[in-house]
This record gives sequence, structure tokens and C-alpha cells, in this order.
Amino acid sequence: MSLTLKRNKYLSLFNSLLHQDIKFPSPLILRMYGLLNDLNLKKENRYILCNFIDQNSDRFEVKRDIYQNNHHYTLNHLFLFAIKKAKEFNLIEALYEEYLNSIIAINRKIEISHY
Repeated sequence: MSLTLKRNKYLSLFNSLLHQDIKFPSPLILRMYGLLNDLNLKKENRYILCNFIDQNSDRFEVKRDIYQNNHHYTLNHLFLFAIKKAKEFNLIEALYEEYLNSIIAINRKIEISHY
């Protein structure tokens, strides 16, 4: 499957997430995380996770600047830390919104670049 077709397939999956009434966001967060990795958008994935961790660094007791130190951790480690802390502090909806807003922005950027 060509990269363009693969991207279009995943973008349609992302768009379908926008129209669902979500009861359980945790599995969708995992799905969005995986889809971004499949699309080779690992930098964007890392940025989403760092942004979420940074916004809640006081709650999570993160002492160091996550943007400067994030490359000391694997992407999977950042994801597991973020999802664990989101559940612990009742912030799953916030993490879901972070992913959703970022994916909307990525979709718009890709749509604009096709014109």
C-alpha cells in the first residue's frame, strides 16, 4: 500500500473519531497513539505527550522540563507515564482532548498541503 493511500486510510479513521459519542476514551487514546506511530508521526506523538505532561507537571510532580528531557525516554515510556498519570488524576478526558485537538490540527495541515 502506498504511503498516500495509507495516510488517507488513517485520516479517514481519525475523522471518524470526531463523530462518535465517546464513553470510554482510553482505548481511543491508545488507537490514536498507534495510528500516529503507523503514519510515522512520532515527533508529533512525542509533542502531544510532552505537552500533556508539561500542562500537568505540578500534579505529576515532574521537576525537570519535559521538553528538554523527553529524549531520555522512549516514546512508549512517555505514553505509559501519561496514561497512568491521567488515570490516577482523573485526566483521561484531558489527554483524549489533547490527542483529538492535535489530530484535527494535523488533518488540517495535511489537507492544506494537498492544495
